[in-house]
Amino acid sequence: MEKEIIYLKKKEKIKKFYSESNYIFNERLNFIKKMEKDNIEFKLANKYSKIWNNIKFKKCKYQKAIYIFIKKYDKSI
Repeated sequence: MEKEIIYLKKKEKIKKFYSESNYIFNERLNFIKKMEKDNIEFKLANKYSKIWNNIKFKKCKYQKAIYIFIKKYDKSI
């Protein structure tokens, strides 16, 4: 499944993973929209949303710098 959103005044497509529930997918879209406020390039926002998903829902571990960046957009991490 794919969803089209407006990000930085451009249409962008985001793919939903088969393993992703609708709830998690919508949460990931909300996370991407938070990064839009800081003018983060869409490719990076999408990449970091996948990392955020792995940290938040799959309890994966990443380098400290990545955690610091992600925590800026989700204080619950």
